[in-house]
Amino acid sequence: MGHIFFRAIKYQLYLLQLENYELTRFFKLLFKKGFWPKGEQRKELVWTMKALLIFGLAEVLILGLSSVFAYWIFLNVLENTAATVVMLIAIFFILQILGFLFLSISVILLSPVDWLVKSVIIVRAKSKIKSLDKLKIIGVAGSYGKTTMKEVLKQVLGSRFKVQATPESVNTPVGIARWALKNVGSFSPSPQPSPTRGEGDYNEIAIVEMGEHYRGDVEEICNIAKPDIAVVTGIDEAHLERMQTMENIIDTIFEIVSKAKPGALVVLNGDDKNVVDHFKEYVWPDHKLAVYGQQNQESRIKNQGFNTEKLGWDAEVEGVGKIFINLLGEYGLGDVDAAIKIAKSLGMSNEDIKRGIANIKPVPHRLQPIRSAGNILVIDDSYNGNSEGVKEAIKVLSRFANRRKIFITPGLVETGKAIIDVHKEIGRQLATVADVVILIRNSVSGYIESGIKNQELRMGVKKPEIIIFDSATEAHAALGKILKPNDVIVFQNDWGDQYI
Repeated sequence: MGHIFFRAIKYQLYLLQLENYELTRFFKLLFKKGFWPKGEQRKELVWTMKALLIFGLAEVLILGLSSVFAYWIFLNVLENTAATVVMLIAIFFILQILGFLFLSISVILLSPVDWLVKSVIIVRAKSKIKSLDKLKIIGVAGSYGKTTMKEVLKQVLGSRFKVQATPESVNTPVGIARWALKNVGSFSPSPQPSPTRGEGDYNEIAIVEMGEHYRGDVEEICNIAKPDIAVVTGIDEAHLERMQTMENIIDTIFEIVSKAKPGALVVLNGDDKNVVDHFKEYVWPDHKLAVYGQQNQESRIKNQGFNTEKLGWDAEVEGVGKIFINLLGEYGLGDVDAAIKIAKSLGMSNEDIKRGIANIKPVPHRLQPIRSAGNILVIDDSYNGNSEGVKEAIKVLSRFANRRKIFITPGLVETGKAIIDVHKEIGRQLATVADVVILIRNSVSGYIESGIKNQELRMGVKKPEIIIFDSATEAHAALGKILKPNDVIVFQNDWGDQYI
């Protein structure tokens, strides 16, 4: 009974949580999805303290209003206690369906407390970070590539230094502040110093992934953890729906440069046109510059070649020797190039660097290779949600010439006014590479299909077979009949409930 009573309001709270408690976006999503859950949810409501407080206050408001209505009915209509109790229960149930109103009121009423708690956490984190003399902050910002860059840096630098890095989904000011209070500065001196570390040298490095949804987001994070080293991984249309213009996206991501410490090392992706065209507007005269990437003549990665058996890149590094980079994407070469340059700036030896590169492993859900039965190679790219990442995933697929190539995707979200061009371009790229394209029917799948069908191919090249399913669940259930031994399949992106 209780489950039935609270089903509507719990579902509405789940939608509110998906939109990070932003009421404008919540109402748009609510009227798109409906007040009552339909079908199976991809995820579940997470009962954080904030969610519990909002839910609890909303229920108190509903119970209070139900009681007022029931009491008025008792005095003016029924004058019967038992009937009034039944009426109270009925009103309480009806108001649960309208729970979004009470959830919204709760968010507004709790906002001063929420702001105060967050402010205290942020102030405490800033104070703690400032007090750590030997702490070095590496900030990583960009539309794409942040997580892989963070993991590469963590492994390479970790071969000498004690390194902390923000976990998977922690990239907002309050999330980073909470993480810093719990983790940064927690290392104690090692009883067994490594051969490359001096007895008293216990420097700690904190790698902070800086997310952006709105202007000022990266600046706010920099105010908590001002970078000694600022890394810009790349800029594309991700979050264009919220940011409105590419100028806003560029300004926001480059806040990591303009708000870095005086004399900071600024490390830029030389393969990204938006980075190359705009960085001079944000760099200070005393900043030190380093450029990484495959198009950059100063790249330390040489003689690279993709190894389809080992699923990574063989390459050479001057002074370091032959290396193997255990990543599928070619961007991994650029990330390692960046890591080497940062490592050198911190005084690491070639031996340290080589040992760190050997520790690099694929990042879960980001071009992560999984060998399956029947020699089927699954490439899990389900956490990639940007156009540059899709382009790289298709390039990875193209390298497996001796396998049937399958690509499954629902498309991208939050691409704003670029939505048509971005998805038609994905279709055009797939037309020249994939043998089978599996699409999930939604607001963008038609543009991908159009891009495939309208792409002109050279004589003798066959366009991929297009299979469309109404949901990701149906598509995944049908793979048993679609896949054949020796296939390679890329799972690209996975939409949350708010986008379906």
